[in-house]
Amino acid sequence: MALNGAFSHLTIEVTDLDKSEAFYLDVIGLDLLGRDLVAEDRPTSLLAMNTRQRVLLVEVPEVPPYPASGGSIHHAWLLTVKQFAKARDRLEALGYEPAIDPRQSFRAVGEFNMDIHDPDGHRFQIQAFGDEGTEILGSGAGTVACGKIGEFAPGSVTRIAKGRFFLVRNADGFLALSAWCTHKNGITTWQKESWHYYCPFHGAKFDANGVYKGDMGCQPLRLNPVSIDDDGTVLVDTGRFFAREGYSPSQAVPARPGAVFQCGGLRELTVSLERPVSKARE
Repeated sequence: MALNGAFSHLTIEVTDLDKSEAFYLDVIGLDLLGRDLVAEDRPTSLLAMNTRQRVLLVEVPEVPPYPASGGSIHHAWLLTVKQFAKARDRLEALGYEPAIDPRQSFRAVGEFNMDIHDPDGHRFQIQAFGDEGTEILGSGAGTVACGKIGEFAPGSVTRIAKGRFFLVRNADGFLALSAWCTHKNGITTWQKESWHYYCPFHGAKFDANGVYKGDMGCQPLRLNPVSIDDDGTVLVDTGRFFAREGYSPSQAVPARPGAVFQCGGLRELTVSLERPVSKARE
């Protein structure tokens, strides 16, 4: 049932109303409003969520199985990180082992997920998004010496894993682009064949200068300051981040000894966390 363009109530077909009702009450934690309260000629049970939505269980002779491939229409419960940790502990205490997240390798920092199935195999995804997903995450690497100017050909993009950034040498000079996606802190990769950075977590793409391409509304990849010492060594300060609205040649540091990053017109960001870790168990 839709309300103002969003779903407010959910109807689920089940084969054993008593068994399914017990699952949604005792395991999921919904409240029972009553049996056969709606205009339906089949047995029903009406349940309530604490967000005022309703879940209607309708007893039917058979529920078609989900594809063996694991693909399915599924529903999700969105919790806070603390609620997620409590829900996982509660499910384990009840004897349920939440399914290993099949997309764990595609989850961004601060994104938590587990799956549970009801007696008829309906899949429910339980999710939480922590603050790490939008905070500015430092690598703890400090200033990184990347190499001499001549080691980086014009047009090259070099991933520096230690500091989680890409060192770019374009026609204007050097840029250090933070590898953290500005959507939800996934780690981007450089796809040379397509000349863009790609975040596998939610599909964001950024052009060669780190400017977002698409309709998700992401800001460009953030800049780490670049400087070049007198002997031509390219240095990147991974402890500082600058936000920008797009790319301009002034953001690049000229490829010559003694050149330094000019931050005029750019907004410096405060680093929130160094070496972020999961907080879902706290």
